[in-house]
Amino acid sequence: MVKNIFTKLFSNKTAPEPAITPPAMQQHKIYLFESNQYELEKIIESPDLKGKAPGYVYFVQEYMNGSFKIGKTKNLEKRMNIFGVKLPFENKLIFLIKTGNHHQTEATFHKHFADKRLEGEWFALNKDDLSWIKAGKYTEEINQTIFPLEEKKKTAIKTENENKEDKLLTPKQVEFAKTLLTKLENEYELATDLAALTQKDLNRLSGYFRFKNKGALTNLVTAGVLKVK
Repeated sequence: MVKNIFTKLFSNKTAPEPAITPPAMQQHKIYLFESNQYELEKIIESPDLKGKAPGYVYFVQEYMNGSFKIGKTKNLEKRMNIFGVKLPFENKLIFLIKTGNHHQTEATFHKHFADKRLEGEWFALNKDDLSWIKAGKYTEEINQTIFPLEEKKKTAIKTENENKEDKLLTPKQVEFAKTLLTKLENEYELATDLAALTQKDLNRLSGYFRFKNKGALTNLVTAGVLKVK
């Protein structure tokens, strides 16, 4: 399958009756990008991502005026047939993104590049845009569509950790906290009840003594746990 796809990716054909036309000519210097076959092959052969609508978001450059089509597909080989046969102008697939929800990922990329939209799915992207796309360091909104299940897991873990940090200390932990507070009594005093200390407060206290992180004490003062004498 991969071999068939790449045959279509790197061989451009024309048709006598055009089905799709590119946007109007851009009035600036055109930079034409080259496809990296090895890079694209790695993406295609990588494991599919789990989600409601797994597929691809693709970036195709039209070589007549340099504009980019940001599109989506579930079936890459079928989409390559359209690129290779139905487009009446020379074009190249420059990059692919595998995603767990290709509908949402395409929409968020369109939103991200809204100020560069020429018309429909065509955008005036430059070198910096392509470098950013290939680097994969996307916004949180885009990442949530590419890795929907992973992002949900991260949120759940984060919530669980936050809930743990809000828990009150056990009797043994209270005694440990008293020991740490004693070492600070020349400069600080407790601004709340000892029994009201949380796991987060203890982590900050122990973090200060372990790493000499002055910011931990500042956070305890800001949170109303400690006050300066």
